[in-house]
Amino acid sequence: MYTKYILVAIALLIGGLLSVQGSINSHLGAFLKHPLQAAFVNFFVGTIALFVLNIVLKTEVPGLKELAKGPFYLFFGGLLGAIYVTSVVVLIPKIGVTSMLAASIAGQLIISSIIDHFGFFNVPVHPISIGRVAGIVLLATGIFFIQRF
Repeated sequence: MYTKYILVAIALLIGGLLSVQGSINSHLGAFLKHPLQAAFVNFFVGTIALFVLNIVLKTEVPGLKELAKGPFYLFFGGLLGAIYVTSVVVLIPKIGVTSMLAASIAGQLIISSIIDHFGFFNVPVHPISIGRVAGIVLLATGIFFIQRF
């Protein structure tokens, strides 16, 4: 019964780590003098960490034939992650961590509500509701106040 709340708490903690990651990557971008270099270092270190974790957990590496069987859009995640991380590096110095992440979360909620409602990408359907719309509107209102004051 409490499992869902524990998972939400974990997601909340991980979301908080995005603030730390964005701040560190922004500082790395200033240090390296270019946001693309910071994004590259971010993904390089992440790749090494995942490589080691795969070795420790003894996971199987899929072959090219197996990868070729998947729908093409499954491979855009890394590209989208690179766009996000690079944008964070560029935008945090200009608008701040709070504004960047609040706007980012609002965008995530809007798109994820559409994905949930229609079941895109084979996710279970969760119809859009008044509560979801109200939450998004309240977050957008919060972004206005964050930027204004």
